[in-house]
Amino acid sequence: MKARVTITLDPEIHRLAKQTARRKHTTVSGLIESLLQNEGQSDSDDWVAGMTGIASLRNPPPGEDPLYDALKAKYIR
Repeated sequence: MKARVTITLDPEIHRLAKQTARRKHTTVSGLIESLLQNEGQSDSDDWVAGMTGIASLRNPPPGEDPLYDALKAKYIR
């Protein structure tokens, strides 16, 4: 059985919540419930933490990779 809960929202946030719920074909209550369920799942499936440190940047010798050299010249100073 679901429990009735009262929340207080800023009028602009309430308008945004109603628009978002309408776009997702649900109610504001359903939207909040879905957001909270997803939040609970993200804690247990923290895939970002699991992927941290598994990638490394390549460092080819200068002149071997023109795209790398161009991007390095543009972004790394």
